[in-house]
Amino acid sequence: MTPLLTYFDVRGRAEIVRLILEETATPYRERRVDVAEWPTLKPTLLFGQLPTYEDGDLLIVQNHAICRYLARKHDLQGADEREHIRCDIVEEAFVDTLNSLGRLYWDPDFPRKRGEYEATTLPDLLAKLQKLFEQNKGGTGFWVGDRLSLADFVAWHYLDYVRPLSPRMLDRFPRLGAFKLRFERRPRVDAYLNSERRPKTLTVAGACFGGTPETS
Repeated sequence: MTPLLTYFDVRGRAEIVRLILEETATPYRERRVDVAEWPTLKPTLLFGQLPTYEDGDLLIVQNHAICRYLARKHDLQGADEREHIRCDIVEEAFVDTLNSLGRLYWDPDFPRKRGEYEATTLPDLLAKLQKLFEQNKGGTGFWVGDRLSLADFVAWHYLDYVRPLSPRMLDRFPRLGAFKLRFERRPRVDAYLNSERRPKTLTVAGACFGGTPETS
């Protein structure tokens, strides 16, 4: 049976999963949960969280467990143990930075905190990420080794979350900006990003930022 991805009708945590499935030309189905359904659905889930991914009799919960499963299945974790470790390091770095940005987007005090975050916190994080990127062949290609890995999907996803907050920020970090452009020009990724299949918003309407097409 075709795998089933269950999540809200937003990009959010499921977007990395979608990108991997699209890039690897993996057929999949989606159940997009309406926010009104959530109070009833939430108690039925092991950790009360989405996304979930069903592949035959395999049910996977926890977003990055899904991503790592797909990375193993499609040989997206590097060529050897050193590259596996590098992939894990990059992934965890972006988990931290995306969580930081997500907290800002949901913060009720977002309008007041936005300026300081954009002026100070965000550039500091991006400088560290660009330095991490440059450790692999000067930051001129992929995040791990010489070919696509899970790290590239996770990196692009975070950088695309930065875009609506600070559209010109990546001009200050040319290695990161060039990587983002290269990744989104991959034919299958480009086709997905410009398709009606892609959700219109980063997150649900209740967020202080990212819950409307204009802030996504």
